[in-house]
Amino acid sequence: MFRSTLRWTNRIPFPNQRTSLKYQQRPSIPLSLTRDRQKQHENRPSSPWLLSSTAGLTLDPTITTTTAETTLPAILAANEIVLNTIHGAGLPWWATIVTGTLILRSTLTLPIAIYQQRSLGKMINLAPMVTSWAETLKIKVGKESSAAGWPYKKYQSELQKQYQQKVKSIYAHHGCERWKVLLLPWVQIPLFVSMSLTLRHMTAYPLPWYGQTAELAAPGLSEGGLAWFTDLTAVDPTMVIPVLIGAGNLLNVELNAWATRGQRTRMQRIMTNSFRVLSVAFVPIAANAPMSIGLYWFSSAWYSVVQNIAFKIPAVRTALKMPLLNKKKEIKET
Repeated sequence: MFRSTLRWTNRIPFPNQRTSLKYQQRPSIPLSLTRDRQKQHENRPSSPWLLSSTAGLTLDPTITTTTAETTLPAILAANEIVLNTIHGAGLPWWATIVTGTLILRSTLTLPIAIYQQRSLGKMINLAPMVTSWAETLKIKVGKESSAAGWPYKKYQSELQKQYQQKVKSIYAHHGCERWKVLLLPWVQIPLFVSMSLTLRHMTAYPLPWYGQTAELAAPGLSEGGLAWFTDLTAVDPTMVIPVLIGAGNLLNVELNAWATRGQRTRMQRIMTNSFRVLSVAFVPIAANAPMSIGLYWFSSAWYSVVQNIAFKIPAVRTALKMPLLNKKKEIKET
């Protein structure tokens, strides 16, 4: 029924009219107009930038700054908004990067660092108690081993098991579990990586897994530097900033190692030495990075240096409700 209805609706009630339409001639286009249109099509520029150069027009450079702006990760887009907002307030780009670093570190990582230091201070002050319990457990497990006739390997395994359980219970009782000390890297490392990728995108460098996300650097970035690094899209020709980045990172490692001296485990000592090597390796990495990223790394590294030194001052620790560190004799590492 549907097909028959369709055929009926397509029928033309006036056959004569259909015949007249069938043999109606189309209006012809003059050959001169056809050639003019063909020439215009051949002379048309392939991009808006060529259009601006041929026609004398000026385009806003922010219109085509990115090629895949919609695919940029949300966290990188948020960082870019923060930097553009600070720059829009009238600051040059070098001051924008430094100010953005201070704001992000002060709002995201500083509260966690304070919380971490409160737990770490309690753990340091509990070190004498933990050491005393270690000696007590040696005697206790030794007696159990002699009575049961355990081999030395089983004695060591049981001693280590009971020691870890006791330390865990002591820290939990005083509210300074180990996971609280390891909380800061889970926030600071993603922030560091995301800000580095954001500045890499704004400098028109390709991003890992995303490729080229910007055709041009952010407007003004190539002349928004300071002193000898006026071009923030280029590397530091003097190597001053890369060396200062490595020195700041190494100083942070040493300050943290000094805070936990005498009570680090074997794994913590391995991690400390690994961070020392990484700090030195950061110098050639920073030497090949654009100054926009290098300036962020420099600001972040020395922000941590000032923070770690401030956390050693008793007046600062009291103001931030951190436990004061007891002046005890250093415990020799075994």
